[in-house]
Amino acid sequence: MKSSLFRSSLKIIATALAVTFSAADAGAQRPVSVFLTAGQSNADGRVRVEQLPEYLKDGYKKLHYAEVTSKCTGKFGRRTFKKPKQRWAFCDVTNYLIEQTLNTDFYAVKATYGGTAIDTAATYAHRPVWCADAEWLKNNNAYRGDIATGKSLTKSLTEGFAMCADSTLSGLPQGYDVKAIMWHQGESDKSKASHYYKNFKDMICYMRESVWRVTGDSSDLQLPFIFGTVPHSSKLYSKELEDAQRRVAAELPCVYMIDLSDAVLQSDGLHFNEEWTERVGKLMFEKLKETGCL
Repeated sequence: MKSSLFRSSLKIIATALAVTFSAADAGAQRPVSVFLTAGQSNADGRVRVEQLPEYLKDGYKKLHYAEVTSKCTGKFGRRTFKKPKQRWAFCDVTNYLIEQTLNTDFYAVKATYGGTAIDTAATYAHRPVWCADAEWLKNNNAYRGDIATGKSLTKSLTEGFAMCADSTLSGLPQGYDVKAIMWHQGESDKSKASHYYKNFKDMICYMRESVWRVTGDSSDLQLPFIFGTVPHSSKLYSKELEDAQRRVAAELPCVYMIDLSDAVLQSDGLHFNEEWTERVGKLMFEKLKETGCL
């Protein structure tokens, strides 16, 4: 009788310890990393899949990927390179290097659209924009594939991230941590370069505040924002715009600029060639490491 009672007591103690250690292990798990990518065509990608680096051909093992520009379900899927005429971007290289470094599951949210500006007066009526003017945003919804129902690409990214957080990220037992926003854009704002300083600054602040409103983490108000400059050989290069980018990087905390002035472009004079698409991806990765995002 005593022996049976003793064994029962040991079983109860062992179960309690197992629960305690299990909870401790869960608490010790690091939050999963989340990376956001946005911008126009060079962020979207303009190199054909036939020129894909060999190491990307099998896709990813740890990446959970959501492209939220034209539609968003809040769910993540796989990033593969199997479709004919598909294109790849620098962020695909960056994601590969992140995966090799972390060797654990991570998440990427992307919103990109070629030929798009921040200034509403610098683009065409049929294209969405990255405008972050408060009054304009009040009157414009997120772009989701139909310009008649929404024009805001900034909301495409931020509301897309919010949906992903609500549907997927918030349910992860170890939690999540937004690490950085990676950005490339500027060519389409050349005609309104004098406005770019304010527009760029407002947009970065809006993106950061939107992430903070979802996460509740005040450090996201200074979420690392990493961007590359427009190559000097681009048909749409503007020194005034580049100066505005440099000024924003100097004034806002945790905004990091990558100098791409000597990047080599395709024959169109606008888009990174194969070598430089890969190189920009590596430069973005190195900046993530340098700034403590990895």
